[in-house]
Amino acid sequence: MEKQILTLLQQMNEKLDDHSLILGALRNGQESLKAEFSEMRLQNAKEFGEIKAQIKNHEDSIEILKEESWNNRRSILRVQKTLGFA
Repeated sequence: MEKQILTLLQQMNEKLDDHSLILGALRNGQESLKAEFSEMRLQNAKEFGEIKAQIKNHEDSIEILKEESWNNRRSILRVQKTLGFA
């Protein structure tokens, strides 16, 4: 009976060691994934900032084109008036 208990305890100890190894591997994997995720977040933030700057540049360009278009339209109307077309 005592021998069976010792054998059972030894098996349980071996299982505990196996589980400890598995748990350690899972922790290492989790840390690796955390680091990768953080790196991806930083890269995403950087790209978002670049895209935001590009959008701002496009908005500024559109505003300039809008003003130039309006000025051209006024000039065309002025020339048409001068020539008697309007």
